[in-house]
Amino acid sequence: MTLEVQRPSDSPGVVRLVLSNPPANATSIEDLRSIADTLESLTEDDKVIVVSSQGKGFSAGGDLKEMEGLDGHEGILGQCLESARACTAISRCPVPVIVVVHDYCLGVGIELVGSADIALANEAALFQWTEIDNGTIGGAAQGFRMLPSQVLRHLMFTAEPITARDLWVRGALTEVLPIADLDTRAREIAQTIASKPPNLVRHLKASMDNIEELDVESAM
Repeated sequence: MTLEVQRPSDSPGVVRLVLSNPPANATSIEDLRSIADTLESLTEDDKVIVVSSQGKGFSAGGDLKEMEGLDGHEGILGQCLESARACTAISRCPVPVIVVVHDYCLGVGIELVGSADIALANEAALFQWTEIDNGTIGGAAQGFRMLPSQVLRHLMFTAEPITARDLWVRGALTEVLPIADLDTRAREIAQTIASKPPNLVRHLKASMDNIEELDVESAM
């Protein structure tokens, strides 16, 4: 997978992080590391982050082939440690982070969504906490940010998929839209945030992070 960092000339202050790993967009250890590295090295000119994927689906979860190909426990340890670092970088990012999901989002992909400030998805998108079927126990930290306890426990114990619409009804996503409107809406929100006083946005983000009940880093 690769992470492309874009700073569109027509959207000053907006930073777009675009993931791509055909055919299914599995999220590699290096992708997670790149997300963290990028968010930890923002400039004062960066005002809002938009994370999305191109191709089939937002995230098929952690790259299982990569994990199986590494010696010993290096694969699962690398995936867990770098996912914790990427999620912490998103949740502690000094500027707002918008995550845009299309078609499907599994495992570590949901951790990225649950760490963000704003999350958009298309109506047909499916979400699935797949950790229990892949021998891991992550995902609960962000899940408790998104859903009531009993709903999350059901989804994590069963690994049953849930639609974006059903998550939105339960308050887990910011907006659910037709896929044709997804990118345009993400741009609108990003540009609106970028137009606000940047110092005030950063102070507001820090204030909300400090008073929010769940600390993603500690929970992970």
